[in-house]
Amino acid sequence: MKKIILTGSATMLAFAAFAAGQAQDTGVPDEPETKPGAVVTREDITEERQAVDENGEPLFNEDGTPVLETVKTGTVQTVTTPSGNVHTITKEDGSRAVVTHERADRPEKGERPEKPEKPEKPEKPEKPEKPEKPEKPEKPDRPGRPN
Repeated sequence: MKKIILTGSATMLAFAAFAAGQAQDTGVPDEPETKPGAVVTREDITEERQAVDENGEPLFNEDGTPVLETVKTGTVQTVTTPSGNVHTITKEDGSRAVVTHERADRPEKGERPEKPEKPEKPEKPEKPEKPEKPEKPEKPDRPGRPN
């Protein structure tokens, strides 16, 4: 067991040194690999309400128009997958989250070609009838054995 561990460790170190040497030989800095994936967007649900003072009285401007304030009342998160599916999670304050799923339109599959007919199987020959088994003679009743 120790030999396997030591051999494995030495192999890993050699591989790491080789990989490090290969990266240095190219002279090009490593760039992260970009792969297309799901796109997630998050938005706040906002609502404009009339502002109130400490006593709960509505506030007004000098010209008599009400003072409005923007209040966040929830969030919406949308996830768009590479295949085109869209999942939306809507969470408003004081209520449960609502999740909707929209599947991407996929092109209809063409009609399948008709399968060629299978050739008819030849009929199997009939099996010969089994000979009747002779009846077994009745066993005599044993004394002390219930019927």
